[in-house]
Amino acid sequence: MKRPDAIRPRARVLLERAGVLLLYLLVWAIAARAVDVPLLLPSPAAVLARLLSLLPQNTFWLTLGGTLLRTLYAYALGVVLAVLLAALCCRFRAADLLLSPLLSAVRATPVTSFIVLALVWLSSARVPVLTGLLMTLPVVYSAVVQAVRAVDSRLLEMARVHGFGPGRTLRHVVVPSVLPAFTQSCLAAIGLCWKAVVAAEVIGVPKLAVGSRLYEAKIYLETDSLLAWTLTIVLLSVLLEALLRRAARRFAEVRHD
Repeated sequence: MKRPDAIRPRARVLLERAGVLLLYLLVWAIAARAVDVPLLLPSPAAVLARLLSLLPQNTFWLTLGGTLLRTLYAYALGVVLAVLLAALCCRFRAADLLLSPLLSAVRATPVTSFIVLALVWLSSARVPVLTGLLMTLPVVYSAVVQAVRAVDSRLLEMARVHGFGPGRTLRHVVVPSVLPAFTQSCLAAIGLCWKAVVAAEVIGVPKLAVGSRLYEAKIYLETDSLLAWTLTIVLLSVLLEALLRRAARRFAEVRHD
């Protein structure tokens, strides 16, 4: 059970964030009233009404589910591939020489370039997955490689002196040292992956995709729908990151117990 003195700071933070949110909503409402052209800037009430009208529709949830599945699939593939490539590059110098420039180029290349090129080779339904994977991979890979190379040499020497084999050294020395950086990179990558998947959907326009709904709202000049879907993207992105952060915190607590 949490102590009252631990609850009060959290309540204060929530109140502060709610106040900031209300302030921005007020600014938005004033700006919409000043412009007085819903096509250019609908009011918060109009956007909320549009979002509420979408909620009962089955296609709304199917669309969210389609984008969410693509994001989670791309994210999982990116994280797993990043860990495997990081282990390979840390073990073999030749692999590091071959892969590091390639992954640096992936990180430096604009996401739209990947999307346009991928549309030449793949179907529109697969392009978001590839794009999300390519945005996740370099972030996690770089963090893991740097963390492995930064493992305290004294800990490795102590493990060798105590007769630890490669497996025990990996489990008791390397993994605990790398885990914090790995966790932070995963938290940073989920937001990038989500945005990259939606961006690829906007350009590729696959079926049952949030990005496709954004594109259609833009084509038909439905600004309230455009902002309603954008608000949905933001809320779901925040929720995904919060769930991942909570899972990481619970995992850390279990490890220390």
